Amino acid sequence: MASYRAVNGALLSLEHFFKTRMPTELKAGSVNASVKLFGSTTIDDAQTGNYLGMYLHRLAIDPHGRSRFFAPQGTDKNAGPAPELPVNLHILLMASGTSASIEADLLAWAMMALANESRLDISHLSDYDQGWTEKEILTITPEEMNNEDLLRIWDTLNVSFTLSVPYVVRTLRLRLNAQETQGPAVISRIFPTGIAET
Repeated sequence: MASYRAVNGALLSLEHFFKTRMPTELKAGSVNASVKLFGSTTIDDAQTGNYLGMYLHRLAIDPHGRSRFFAPQGTDKNAGPAPELPVNLHILLMASGTSASIEADLLAWAMMALANESRLDISHLSDYDQGWTEKEILTITPEEMNNEDLLRIWDTLNVSFTLSVPYVVRTLRLRLNAQETQGPAVISRIFPTGIAET
């Protein structure tokens, strides 16, 4: 399981995923598109040029995994179960361009890229947090969201609407403090004694 840095590490991994896979006709030439990871303040800044953007708009505890405990790994038989905080990342994938065709091309390509490779594993994530294990895999899938909820997010951001589609990244297993463990039951007690003086 990973530390708190895993949330940012997953976002950076996804940013790197898009940067390395974007086709030449989109990232060079007249389009010259970039990939941007936005925060709550940077998304308010005026953006120019052609870009594919990502914005983490919600971080939520996974309701199906919040009571899970995992068996200890290694040789310590007395270690207690490993508690975790499972979280899902809710992101907006957006495309902005100088023309409608560029926006459509950028977002359509990104959606196809995620459909073709919808998982992030240790090979993508270990650079950002050494706590990842080979068993931990993140899945990236479209999120069910109606137009009203999507537009409400943009209204809250107080910026111009940008062509976007919601996705969810499941599930980051954040490492919590280990539970205290008890030793084996006491079976007998030995009291050392010496020779009594006369």
